[in-house]
Amino acid sequence: MELIPTKATFAPGEAIVVEVRGAVGAVELQLWHLDRLVATTALAPGQTMAHFPAQPEGGYGVEAPGARTAVDVLEDPLERPRYGFVSHYEEGREVAGVADNVRRLHLNAVQFYDWMYRHAELLPPADLFQDSLGQTLSLATVKRLAQAVHDAGSLPIGYAAVYAAGREAWPSWREAGLCHADGSPMVFGDDYLWYVDPSNERWLAHLSGELRAALREVGFAGFHLDQYGAPKWALRRDGSVVDLASAFPALIDRLAADLPEAHLIFNNVNDFPTWATASADQDATYIEVWPPHTRLAHAAGLIDRARAFGPDKTPILAAYLSCYQGGEAPANLAERLLQATAWSHGGTALLHGEEHAVLTEAYYVDHAELGADSYAATRRSYDFAVRYGDLLFDPSAVDITRTVTGGINQEITVSAPVPVATDAEAGSLWVRVVRTVHGLVIHLIDLSSQTDDRWDSGKLPMTALEGVRVKLQRRSASAPTVRFASPDDAPAMVALEPHVDAADAVLTLPSFRSWAMVWVREEDQG
Repeated sequence: MELIPTKATFAPGEAIVVEVRGAVGAVELQLWHLDRLVATTALAPGQTMAHFPAQPEGGYGVEAPGARTAVDVLEDPLERPRYGFVSHYEEGREVAGVADNVRRLHLNAVQFYDWMYRHAELLPPADLFQDSLGQTLSLATVKRLAQAVHDAGSLPIGYAAVYAAGREAWPSWREAGLCHADGSPMVFGDDYLWYVDPSNERWLAHLSGELRAALREVGFAGFHLDQYGAPKWALRRDGSVVDLASAFPALIDRLAADLPEAHLIFNNVNDFPTWATASADQDATYIEVWPPHTRLAHAAGLIDRARAFGPDKTPILAAYLSCYQGGEAPANLAERLLQATAWSHGGTALLHGEEHAVLTEAYYVDHAELGADSYAATRRSYDFAVRYGDLLFDPSAVDITRTVTGGINQEITVSAPVPVATDAEAGSLWVRVVRTVHGLVIHLIDLSSQTDDRWDSGKLPMTALEGVRVKLQRRSASAPTVRFASPDDAPAMVALEPHVDAADAVLTLPSFRSWAMVWVREEDQG
């Protein structure tokens, strides 16, 4: 039996509907908010749609005998973005598999990668067309995919480069081009694209018009605004300097003003220039990750910096797992650690799309297909992040790790049969403590069996980690309420009974693999 929400995200006031596939006989389903049962419903034999009443904003788990999923209710889905992709638009392609993947992984925004005719002319002259790389695409397929994504409760987001003109368009934009110090035009690739000044008024008006036409014609909900990471500054033909760190946020704000109905996501390539764009008028802070950001700690740091620059936006990392080209099982373990890192820091990662695909490089058309075991593990991770989104994506959350645990700190002590660290160190259990409006959340990411801490390297097999103990310094006469959850081993919260002495409450945790979360509430936190 399989449970699949009918929508990637539900709106406040909207009934929650879950499709039940493969059930034999009657089925009872439960809806949970964190550790609280909020609703139940039953299906008679032959029924396939389970209905729960509308719920307040938040993340929820859905449980049935032998099956589970998750849903969330959000006014703005991009408060907790789960960004996916599509990249194939052949004539007549089926779209149902894409919609199912959107629903299974709760992908509430989907980037339509390289859907367009040309970089400076988005809509094609006919339904069947060849894109700038010679692929034959169908605009009708793009439209059907956009509608399918929309019907699955997600946002279809069209790709658009913010400063690129191809060979055919370049003569029209030569005077607005970006130049090297010697006056020669800047070119991306082997005479593939020419850079146009993104602060040029004629270009801004043209780009805005192209986007508006695509919104109307295709049915996009917004746009993924791409840059290529370089240049970071350039010259105009008159010799004046263009500072891209200033031009990009101004471009974002201009497009937001011209297209107020559109969701916008700008690509900060390798963190450039996140410090300037995070506060611009867009819906999320998106960072495409490249060396020297090679370690899990670097991924965590990018999220922390982005949250500091744009506290009202959830960071999205585009961290392509090339390690999937070298072996699926080790790469899927790397994916699980990367996702645990992102979600435990209040961020997300763009990795999945199409029907069962995972990104391995920046050209999304060339992706890897996941086998059944890897896809099931991926799905458990997404379910976990949705179900416990209230704990993971609290905008007021504060990292207090190094003030309460490790070193001289005595408030929280984590002991284990492996080394314990407050940093992402290979060979250790990585501990992070976050203060949220719901109480303390202790994240435990198991790197103890690993020999490196790179996010894009296949990982060694993990066995269940046993014997982890957490000692909490008591702050009230009553024992704290403690819940435990883990994507693989305890997706539904487990109540833990602490052993209490005069000063502390001591917990022995269930065994877990890859990532576990301990939620601590004192009596005065309800």
